[in-house]
Amino acid sequence: MDATTTKESTKSAALLQDILDTISPAGVRVSPDGKYVVYSIRFRLNHRKHIDAPAVAALWIAESTVPNSARLFTDGLSSDWMPEWSPDGQSVAFLSTRNNADGASKQAKSCAIYLQHRGSTQPRVVMAPEHNRSFTSISKLGFSPSGAYIAFVAASPSEKSFHESGDDAVVWDQDTNFQHLWLVDVKSGELRILFDGDANVTDFVWCDDRKGDGDLAIMTQRSTHADSQYLHGTTASIVSMGNTEVRPLCHVPRIMWSPVWLHSALYFVGNNISDQDTSGMSIFRVYEAQQVVEKVAHGEVDCAAGLVRADDDIVVHVEHGLEDQLRLLLADITLFSQRKRIVDYHVSGTVQNLHVALSWGDVNTPTELFSLKVGTRDLHKLSEHGRVLSSASPFGHCHFLSCPTLDTKEMLDNLYLVPTQYVVRDDAEHEQPPATPLPTIVIVHGGPYGRRTDAFDAYDPFYLLIQPMLREGYGILVVNYRGGSSRGERFANYARGGMGHFDEPDITASVQHAISHGYADAERLVLGGWSQGGYLAYLSAVRNGGLGLGWRFAGIVAGAGITDWDSMSLTSDVGAGYESQFAGGVPWRMDKNDVRSRSGSALWEFKAAAQIGRIPPMLMLHGERDDRVPISQAWGFQRALDDAGLPFTFVIYPREGHVLRERKHIEDMSERILTFIRKHLGEADVV
Repeated sequence: MDATTTKESTKSAALLQDILDTISPAGVRVSPDGKYVVYSIRFRLNHRKHIDAPAVAALWIAESTVPNSARLFTDGLSSDWMPEWSPDGQSVAFLSTRNNADGASKQAKSCAIYLQHRGSTQPRVVMAPEHNRSFTSISKLGFSPSGAYIAFVAASPSEKSFHESGDDAVVWDQDTNFQHLWLVDVKSGELRILFDGDANVTDFVWCDDRKGDGDLAIMTQRSTHADSQYLHGTTASIVSMGNTEVRPLCHVPRIMWSPVWLHSALYFVGNNISDQDTSGMSIFRVYEAQQVVEKVAHGEVDCAAGLVRADDDIVVHVEHGLEDQLRLLLADITLFSQRKRIVDYHVSGTVQNLHVALSWGDVNTPTELFSLKVGTRDLHKLSEHGRVLSSASPFGHCHFLSCPTLDTKEMLDNLYLVPTQYVVRDDAEHEQPPATPLPTIVIVHGGPYGRRTDAFDAYDPFYLLIQPMLREGYGILVVNYRGGSSRGERFANYARGGMGHFDEPDITASVQHAISHGYADAERLVLGGWSQGGYLAYLSAVRNGGLGLGWRFAGIVAGAGITDWDSMSLTSDVGAGYESQFAGGVPWRMDKNDVRSRSGSALWEFKAAAQIGRIPPMLMLHGERDDRVPISQAWGFQRALDDAGLPFTFVIYPREGHVLRERKHIEDMSERILTFIRKHLGEADVV
């Protein structure tokens, strides 16, 4: 490594530390009067500074019309998250681990619900003292319409542990510790269970168009296992707060999420085709009186991504191609639209006087909190969490590139990020490719149901490295392949039994387009991806240069990727119900001579690729405790590479799941990826 490379490596390491130190708004909530916004914070990948540190550490509050007014709301000494305003707008309820402050052991870590007045700095615990350490996890909370009660979802407190005695055998689907629906009296702290039936509560919403605090709509699944929603579906019911009576509402074959109650009906986001997770996301409605599920909007040409009640309407987060939109559902009005990722949002007020808070960032600016008064052009930036990075010179420019698929059936919406020093515009300020094609990193997103648009952060380790890679002078191609979101049912449905048929060829089409239009250097290409992107990294390795277009990847980085779909259906936590849809089936439902699930398997294509020298140097990264894509997927490819005598580096991260959370591991992963890129792309020109 020469002096220039060492210098740039040091700069990138320092930049990475700044990125990992940057916090972003999350859990945004607007006060009922629209004057304040409270929110929690998170680090870039929800990581922790060290093994025992909390992932988040404080709540913040801002005045919605005052720029840069965000300030600490809680003291930041404990982990505080999931804020919810009381209906009168005077107090905020939230979850906190401060109930462990008197020396609870690591094994006894728990959380409790706290309440803090808007003008105070001292919260009080809501639950009575005997319940203060009862819950290790609470997944949702919400005030009753009057504010007298808080409902929440949590598993029953565990009375004893048999681990030390060794008497801890697990019987599948027996002695399951379901999540229940609980109710706590805000004044007295009295606690009771509203629903503890033989099902797992996953979500709820108050039926707040009635007088008093009467009923709640709850969503339940048959099992606590991750695969349950795909195998058994979700049931919605009405629970009476008074007598805990449960009345059925509806059942859907898959997931129901982001529930909203409006005009005696439950609205929710679900699969456009109710029993297919590869069909896009739509909005559905079921009236209590009729108990019939009907589709309301979205899912054909775009995708619903979330719902928030807004008086007598609902604000929908819509992914529309590379645009993120906020739309009024019933009024069918677009409130906000941009080609940047909306990370989070919330609304308050009437439709005629609507206050919106939302967070976003882009390639040059970290994610911050903004407020918008609908009907005006007043957009206020409320936070400055990323000011260290925002004050730096721009990292680059985002070009939006469209190209046809190889079979010409679809158009792909991709991004190409050009380092600042290569940005070219003509006299009319039209965007132009760089004067010289750039050494390029190709990033492939996970999912496959997902998509990337201009953003500062995403739950993708490769997005963590965009700014360092741009600063070092590399171009970045971000591919949105078929099977993803934002384009509706037809585009999403390519993933159903389509692994390897459409997705990997879409990467080839996208790279070829970037080369032919002067963005990417055909001699200097490296590809990387995580999760489903890791799968496509492995598949791209064995198909490298197979179409004879005159270019090949010089190296490939595969993170938490799939190499064999049959074994995924046997070992992944969602293998039987979810992953099998992509593979084309599960072994126990397929005939012995049916090889559909092998058609997109990197391992089954390995032998032929190795014999003709197609596979480039590999960097493989995997968490030791990954339940979604078990580490055995990487072991298989490692053994194949080792047996063939091909160059690779295989890194295992202890204690980690599907996405790395420990900062030292993230730092190690990042430096390995950057070093790999420098080695196989060569030095790029730097600022």
